[in-house]
Amino acid sequence: MKKYGFILPIIICTVFFSSCKKDNTTTAPTWDLPYFGFNAKGTLDVTLQTTFANSYFNQIPADIKENLVVRVTGGTLSQTTFNDNWTDDNINKWVQLQQAHGLRFIYVVNGNDPPLNQKNVIQRWINAGAKFDFIEMMNEYYLVKYAIGDTSNEEVTEKVSPQKYVDTILPNFWNQLDVFNLPYYVILAPTASDNLQTYYNAWNDTIINAIQNKYTSRKLNATLHCYQRGVGTAFDYNQISNLKMRLPSSSHLAITEAGIIDTTINYQQAGAAAIEHYKKIIPRLGKGDYLFDQVLYNDSQNNNTANLNPLYNGVTPKGALMLSFINNRLK
Repeated sequence: MKKYGFILPIIICTVFFSSCKKDNTTTAPTWDLPYFGFNAKGTLDVTLQTTFANSYFNQIPADIKENLVVRVTGGTLSQTTFNDNWTDDNINKWVQLQQAHGLRFIYVVNGNDPPLNQKNVIQRWINAGAKFDFIEMMNEYYLVKYAIGDTSNEEVTEKVSPQKYVDTILPNFWNQLDVFNLPYYVILAPTASDNLQTYYNAWNDTIINAIQNKYTSRKLNATLHCYQRGVGTAFDYNQISNLKMRLPSSSHLAITEAGIIDTTINYQQAGAAAIEHYKKIIPRLGKGDYLFDQVLYNDSQNNNTANLNPLYNGVTPKGALMLSFINNRLK
C-alpha cells in the first residue's frame, strides 16, 4: 500500500481543479414574447427574395430564429393567388428557406378559390415539407370593398357580410381544411375612423360571438391588422388589449400585418418608427401571440416598408434596423 501513497494527492488535486473549472456552457434565454416575423409577397421574385432572405436570416441566432415566422402567402396578394401561381419550384424554394433556418410559416386562405382547391394547394406545400403554425381564414374581409362587393378590386368577387363570413364561408372551407388539424385564425377589424367604426364594431361583435358560442369546440383564434397612418399620429393601442379580453382565455391573437404607412419618410425613418410602434404593441400581446412586420420584400422604388429590396442588393436601411431589433430580442 505504501508504494501507492503518492497517487492520493494527485487524485485529490485532480478532483479539486475539475470542480473549480468554469462552466462555459450557456442556456439561451426563454422566449416569453409573441412570435415575430414578416408578411411576405410570396410569389414575387421568388428566387431573389428567398436568396436575400436566406442571407438575412443567417445573421440571426438559431434560438431567436425558432420564434420567427413568415406569412408566406401574403395578405391582399393571397386573395388573387391560385394553384397555378405556386409552381413546384417556388414552393420548394420557400420550404428550403424554412428548413434551413427553422422558421415558422402560416398560410392565408384564398376565399376566391373553391375550398377543395385551397386544400390541394396546402397539401402541395405540406408534401414539399412545409410546416404551418396555423391557417388564416382570408384577409381583411371587414373592409368596405368587401361589404359592398366592389369587384373593380381584383381581390373582391362577392359581397361579404360578417354573418355570411361566419355562417357560410368559414364552414364551407373548414369542411375541406379540417383534415390538416391546424389552428384557425379568423378576422377581427381594427379601430376605424368616422362611421366605419359602427360597421367594424358590428363585424367584431359577430365574429367574437361566433368564437364564444357558435364554434366553441373549435377553439378559434383571431387576427388583427395594426397600421399607424403617419409618424406621430394617434393610434389606439388599447384596442389590442380590449379585443384580447373579449376572446376566450385559450385564444391567441395574431397581428398579421403591422407597420407605418407614411410616404413622406425614408427607409431609415420608416424602420425607426415601425420599431417604436412594435414596442408599444408587444406588451399588449402574450406568449403564443404573433406580430408581423409589413413587409419582408418589395421590388418597388417607391416603397419604404420593405426589409429586403433589390435596389439595395438585399437589406434596406429599414431591414438593418429590424435585424438589430430582432437580434436584441425585440428591444
